[in-house]
This record gives sequence, structure tokens and C-alpha cells, in this order.
Amino acid sequence: MVLRVFIAGLMYGLTLGIVATISFFMVIFRQDKRSLHDLMAATYVKRLDPVKVDSSKLI
Repeated sequence: MVLRVFIAGLMYGLTLGIVATISFFMVIFRQDKRSLHDLMAATYVKRLDPVKVDSSKLI
């Protein structure tokens, strides 16, 4: 029982770690800065110039 829980936790950690690492490198090296969840959801990253944002409208 303990071995089964340990192996399951180890496999979960490894697969989550691999996916997180791939996603991290995609954000670093892709020109459009999209990661796995952006590609799966068909969303994109929109950059705003911080100088042009009116802070009174943020709250």
C-alpha cells in the first residue's frame, strides 16, 4: 500500500515536472511567449505599455 502511494506520487511529480519544464522553456524561447495552456485554450499574450495604463481604472 505504501509502495503504491509512493510510486503514484513519484509518477505524478515526474509528469507534472516534465510538463511544467516544457511550458517554462516554451515561454522563454517562443517569440510569441505562448505556453502549453495558451496553445490548448487558443489564447494569446497581450503586452501593454505600463506608461499608458490608467491606474484608476484597475480597481
